[in-house]
Amino acid sequence: MSNHLVCKSCDLTVNVDHNETKDAFFCPRCGRKLKSSSITKRSDIATVAFSAIIFLCISIVEPFMSISAMGVGSSMSLYSIISILQKQWGMLLYSFLFFTFFAPLDVLVTIVFVCGFKLKPSVFIGKMFSFNHKMCMVDVFVLGILVSLIKLTSLANVDFYIGFYTTFIFSLMLVWVCHKFRPEELWEIIYPQESVDVKAGINAKDQNVKCCDKCGYYFHSENDVDKCPRCGSNVYFRNNSCLSKSFCLLLSALILYVPSNLYPVMYTEFMKSSTGSNIIDGVIAMWNMKSYFVSMVILLASIFIPAFKIISLCFIIYVTKIKKIPNISKVSKLYRSVLIIGRWSLIDVYVVIIMSAIVKIGGLLSIDPGFAIVCFCSVVIITLFSAEEFDERLIWDIKK
Repeated sequence: MSNHLVCKSCDLTVNVDHNETKDAFFCPRCGRKLKSSSITKRSDIATVAFSAIIFLCISIVEPFMSISAMGVGSSMSLYSIISILQKQWGMLLYSFLFFTFFAPLDVLVTIVFVCGFKLKPSVFIGKMFSFNHKMCMVDVFVLGILVSLIKLTSLANVDFYIGFYTTFIFSLMLVWVCHKFRPEELWEIIYPQESVDVKAGINAKDQNVKCCDKCGYYFHSENDVDKCPRCGSNVYFRNNSCLSKSFCLLLSALILYVPSNLYPVMYTEFMKSSTGSNIIDGVIAMWNMKSYFVSMVILLASIFIPAFKIISLCFIIYVTKIKKIPNISKVSKLYRSVLIIGRWSLIDVYVVIIMSAIVKIGGLLSIDPGFAIVCFCSVVIITLFSAEEFDERLIWDIKK
């Protein structure tokens, strides 16, 4: 195992003593976490991951919750969400399945086989694990459930079943497992980092060393483009084309952001009379019902966070392009904050999906998704990829 690590954020080469008892190693320049040192046994992580899979299976088949109003009731399970979305809302269905089931399941199954059965994974599994590890949105889904519950209690009586509790337990287990076993550890199992002659405290680029932004493997090279010896991805000293790619994705998100706020995200049909409501209408309605917390959550997740992400990324791309950054450290922290908060915008998407699945009370009351929720879901996903496309090392290359 190499005694050096290369920071994927600022390209600094850092000396690491693997025998030192630390919970984590951080880059001294930009503060990025370089390596976690979990004292938890991998067999214990595999046990929790296997338990989480069991709870996920129970959550899918068991009833989730039910509502009743005026003597008429409706129940919901996670499977019923799939049945309702597959009729008309293919994109919502695929997004829901991927973020809530497929990505978490891939992460958990990989951990069970690698940590539990000690099987050596392939490069393909490593790539899938790295991608899906970032895309697990079960915690966002659970928060969406809580927001939906507050909305539902104003419409009808709500009862909970075993599926509700198992989903909550599953989300806690998943978050814990993802925190304890990260992609960096999996890549070390697939292809351990070889020792490279580098000096600590100097940028890897200045030592003709490249670092793969996908798996973190670093190696000597004098070529503009190389294939990573570990994962096979293209590796650049700096990916300058990321600026145009990231901006194009941002422009697409901005175009979709307008209709996502103007058009209805859902339609409420009461006694054969249908009315549409956009995101702002939902915020105002919750505020008038004195559900101030829910109102603020929706306002932040659906209006402020997407706008903040788009504006922040545009600013970061612009100052990086013109190579004039007044405070490199703050711009880097701004970029990382965009990466962290971006996923939480999916709360409103989950709220609409849950409300549409459960509010089907005969011919009395029903809720259906609107076209705008598809646009909004697209905005969230596109901005996620736009942020991931950007090469943060370009920020640190700019001289003050």
